Amino acid sequence: MKCRLLFCGLLLCATAAFAQAASTWTVTGTGSGGACVADSTTDANCTLDVAIADAGNGDTIHFSASVQGQTIVGNFGFSTGLTIDASPNGVVLDGGGSYTVVYVASGLVTLSHLTIQHGQGNNSGGGIYNLGANLTVDFCTVANNNAASAGAGIYTLGGTTTTIINSTLASNTGVVGSGIYANGDLVIANSTVTGNSASGGYGGGVFAGSSFTLASSIIAGNVGFGAPDIDSSGAISLGYNIVGNLGTFSGLGAPATGDQFNVDPLFATAGLANNGGATQTMALQSLSPARAGGNCAGNDGSNGYAVIPAVTLDQRGYARTSPGAIGCTVGAFDMTSIFYGGFE
Repeated sequence: MKCRLLFCGLLLCATAAFAQAASTWTVTGTGSGGACVADSTTDANCTLDVAIADAGNGDTIHFSASVQGQTIVGNFGFSTGLTIDASPNGVVLDGGGSYTVVYVASGLVTLSHLTIQHGQGNNSGGGIYNLGANLTVDFCTVANNNAASAGAGIYTLGGTTTTIINSTLASNTGVVGSGIYANGDLVIANSTVTGNSASGGYGGGVFAGSSFTLASSIIAGNVGFGAPDIDSSGAISLGYNIVGNLGTFSGLGAPATGDQFNVDPLFATAGLANNGGATQTMALQSLSPARAGGNCAGNDGSNGYAVIPAVTLDQRGYARTSPGAIGCTVGAFDMTSIFYGGFE
């Protein structure tokens, strides 16, 4: 009898584990309203909206080779934990200038190797609106989005955690916090925030109303009265950042190790460009102060601050100089010696 009970218990555990196993969905079409089968890579027309609707908590959505490099127009919302990963060649999600591109409501959400553009927030959040998820944005570009109010690029509600790594927020336009407006906890690491404009005054690049951790990132060239690059009351620098205009409300205080405040990062172009990789990025001039001024070692959390993973690649997927260590380039774009001559 005990053996039977043990066998049944093991069977139930195995059945539960099987039922909870994460699935992978492969998008094979750029339209909407198709049909998808879990763990299939050969669906005739699996579209992103259907893959999102069918996916369960913890699932991953990939894109077929024929879809990578393409543009998918629409708005995409979900309330379960998902990873949407367009590696290696990227996918553009385009709001068509009519609606917020991505809504995330709950769970652990990762957006990777995506360009999120041309969103229109009728109130807040043109590119991404985070209602309640623990959101990670990596290897992404969020650009050319608009909002009638706050967070044209990304808007987050209180109680959320948003982590931006190896990504670029550029040329988003709104009233306040146009690159990102964060009511919840915010971490920006090894990323670039530039060219965002706040017509209402504050936080052209970043407005952070809660905990804000900044590490080895460039926030420069944004527009907003009084606080063009950063408006925050709770900013914590883990060092090795470039802030173009500290303004009067950044909350950063004295520079941490490696910080460069009120410094021009010397971008190579006025806006985003195709510099290789899955998404457009902001290249740097050869004499940029970002060169060898960064830290790619991450933060293990033992100092009481946010855990940040070490990075070995830049946003384009190119090897970092000093990968996983001090001495890489500040921001999302790494100035590898193969492109700039000499050695770092």
